[in-house]
Amino acid sequence: MARMIRRRTLVTAVVVLFVASLGSSANARISAPASTAATTISLGTKDFTEEFVLGQLYKQALEHKGITVDYHENIGSTEVIQTALRSGKINAYPEYVGEIVQTAYHVKKLPKTAHAWWVLAKSRLAGDGFALTNPTPFYDVDAIAVRKADAVKYHLKTLYDMKRLQNSSQRPSNFSIGARPEFKNREEGFLGMKHVYGLTKLKYVSLALGLTYKALDQKKVFCVNVFSTDAQLAGGKYTVLKDPKLIFGVQNVAVIVKQNVATTQVVSILNAVSAKLTLKAILAMNKATQLNKQNPADVAKKFLAANGL
Repeated sequence: MARMIRRRTLVTAVVVLFVASLGSSANARISAPASTAATTISLGTKDFTEEFVLGQLYKQALEHKGITVDYHENIGSTEVIQTALRSGKINAYPEYVGEIVQTAYHVKKLPKTAHAWWVLAKSRLAGDGFALTNPTPFYDVDAIAVRKADAVKYHLKTLYDMKRLQNSSQRPSNFSIGARPEFKNREEGFLGMKHVYGLTKLKYVSLALGLTYKALDQKKVFCVNVFSTDAQLAGGKYTVLKDPKLIFGVQNVAVIVKQNVATTQVVSILNAVSAKLTLKAILAMNKATQLNKQNPADVAKKFLAANGL
């Protein structure tokens, strides 16, 4: 999956070390769920800000309805938090559907629709004793963004429109993509853009993650690789092009819950929160936490209150 290496990729040795130190880590101190508290949700999160927001949203919504939550923020990557889940250190956490399918279960033959990805993830988890809540409307994947002015000028809505532009007399002189180095040789990245969408004339410019938006603003490149819930996208300066062929995968969020605590009430509460998490909503909360440096717990509390949750 082309989802952030900085977030999700750890070598096996690190996973082993993490599991060995779960009991003593200051950041991820987790105790086994009490057998006498079957309705207690031991909720974990992964290791980046968007997950902290999601964790607080689900935690506070559950607590508001009287569910006891044992909360463990910043556990680690997919590999690490899956180990915590399957060992019983936690019994629930929000995960990206594509990460379940590809990283947790290593599926190679991938579905063609977002719903089918979720159905596959749910089926695989059920076989291991876990339930999966409904997916959020928003998804967080690699994406291609252009300046809004260029999207209007060249009538760009999807990656297919980029192919039309590259073969036209209107093709701009800076017809290039700015992206992190590892994106270049991935089928879920630049290779897929060439092979699936035929963007063979698009020049590749390697950029560090923190420089992509600056390069786009300065017109040093025509488009950039972004993550679809980047806080910068909330300002309306950029247009994210659609990926009809899903070369970047499917990354809606759903909550994995151990079946013995996935009561009708718990699942209903989690689904009610997820249903409100549109792209606009998560972008606003990411902006508040990442750019405006607000506390994820405070941001989540305001959102839940505004939506009657």
